[in-house]
Amino acid sequence: MFKILELKGAVSGAGAAEGAAEVGRGHPTREDALVALKKYLKTFKISGHNREENFWWARDAEGLRKCWISAAE
Repeated sequence: MFKILELKGAVSGAGAAEGAAEVGRGHPTREDALVALKKYLKTFKISGHNREENFWWARDAEGLRKCWISAAE
């Protein structure tokens, strides 16, 4: 199972994963999670990803949001 995690605000570093909230529900494959993540990002006017596509970002009235796919434990 894979899940989409989202971190609101500019917090980053080692403790970032603990402050992240899950977006949606778990997905059976990483590809399914990626499709869901891209659909979620389309709800924002401004979004993008880093070159390696291991995290995505969006910006709205609440500020910057960072998203990534994580294997569920």
